[in-house]
Amino acid sequence: MRAVHWVRSRQEERELTYWLSLVSYDRHDQSFNNRVYLLYLVIFFSVWVFMTLSMFASGGASLLELLVPGAPARAAAWIELALLGAWSAFCLAGAVRRSPILFSEQDAVLLSQTPVSRRQVVLRWLWMPWLESAIPFCLAAVTLGFSLAETSLPASLGASQVAAYTAFGLRAGLAILPVHLALFSLHWVVGVLRLQRDAVRPWLPWPVLAGGLACGAAVLAPGLPWLPWLEGLVFPLDGNLTVALLAGAALAVTALGLLAGVSPAFSLSRAAQETQEVELLQTAQRYRLNDYAAEIRSRQRMGVSRHPARLPALRGAGALVWKDLVQSRRAWRWADLFQTLSLFTLMLAVPLLPDLNGRLLSAAVWIFLLGKAAVVRLRSDLAAWPLARQLPIAYARFLGFDLLLAVLGGLVAGWAGLVVGAWLAGQPVHAWALLLPGVATAAAGAAAYDVIRRARSSLLLNGSVPEAGASGVLLGLLLAGLPLLLSAALPGATGLGLSCLAGLLLAALALGLAIRAYRNVDAPRWPSG
Repeated sequence: MRAVHWVRSRQEERELTYWLSLVSYDRHDQSFNNRVYLLYLVIFFSVWVFMTLSMFASGGASLLELLVPGAPARAAAWIELALLGAWSAFCLAGAVRRSPILFSEQDAVLLSQTPVSRRQVVLRWLWMPWLESAIPFCLAAVTLGFSLAETSLPASLGASQVAAYTAFGLRAGLAILPVHLALFSLHWVVGVLRLQRDAVRPWLPWPVLAGGLACGAAVLAPGLPWLPWLEGLVFPLDGNLTVALLAGAALAVTALGLLAGVSPAFSLSRAAQETQEVELLQTAQRYRLNDYAAEIRSRQRMGVSRHPARLPALRGAGALVWKDLVQSRRAWRWADLFQTLSLFTLMLAVPLLPDLNGRLLSAAVWIFLLGKAAVVRLRSDLAAWPLARQLPIAYARFLGFDLLLAVLGGLVAGWAGLVVGAWLAGQPVHAWALLLPGVATAAAGAAAYDVIRRARSSLLLNGSVPEAGASGVLLGLLLAGLPLLLSAALPGATGLGLSCLAGLLLAALALGLAIRAYRNVDAPRWPSG
């Protein structure tokens, strides 16, 4: 077990070192100045967290009074229960499909093939993930405690009342920790039960679902005698903190006992097979290896259980459109929905904003987001450089069809935003609707040009594709923004017509620059001077 502890402690040290590196603290430096800096960090972040949560508490107090008038403490308790319930449902749904205990590839080699105690491995692996999961709930509980203090204490807090204000938050934060530990351990119990040596339990999700529904019905049913006790367990602000902590500790110990009881037969090898790629993905995201993380996510989505895509009879460059559709469907994430809503909302604001400066700012952000989205598929194709370069497709058609879906998606979102904004403002659709095709194409072409001009065939062979940089953003804002500025300077039908013509010409210029850069990717670049 000492070897297991040594392996896990090194992992925890690396994780701690990563988080400390974000604030430029070196824990190996034992100098006096470094220790003073650590004290400064503790004081700074303590004050910063206190002030931030206090700021949120002012709005939270109004929310508590709105939810349950006259009983803000009960409203806070039910918010905590709702958060814990939603999080538990999500974790249990994951535990019946994949091991909640993450092991790296090195763990699979070092632990799975050794006769180490499975119980000790599970219990040793528990604490760091639990702490990372508990921090958001603790902060939410402290914020609710501060919100309750806003409703209980005078509006102007003196120095003598700051301690009472802080005590509200600390009591709420301390009480949630054992309850969260109990629920977290139960999630691991379900995951460990599913991976018992060679046993296969396809029926396990059904009792878990039944138990979850029963718990939800027991909590939501009105008039039950244990509801006040449950409210006091998760949010004890009536002087019963000791009782709540003892009850929460008893639940946590019971859950840990169950986890220890089902752990001896836990299959480390099967857990490692399920989670080593997940652990690799988290590591890539932590160190900002975005392209590698995207590749891992795509590989996870396109597993052996996927049915093959039904490819239609599209010839030539049209096959790129179908490829982009398949990739977009299989690699879809919630971030894509957020990006589409952002493009919609930015154009929605244009008819509602009273001044030109606000409209231009909204349009500038829209151009930036569209340019960033337009090169996603292009960069994935460039990462397969040997294949992409040998396609019997003309350079202009290759780039045009590769950017087509992103431009059309941005146009649909932008037009929809302008139509809804005009309806809300009670005005005709804004004239910018005619300018959007040229603007969107220019933004996409400028971003594509910036990516391609900085690409090198020697790096593309290794899958290293540059991202759109600051120069691409500036070029996109210049080419796509000029028609908008021209339409503002020249009002009327004549000005709108000239602006549309200028937008199309600038879009053709941007695409021409991108096509020329793509044609010259393999050309030798002589060093200057």
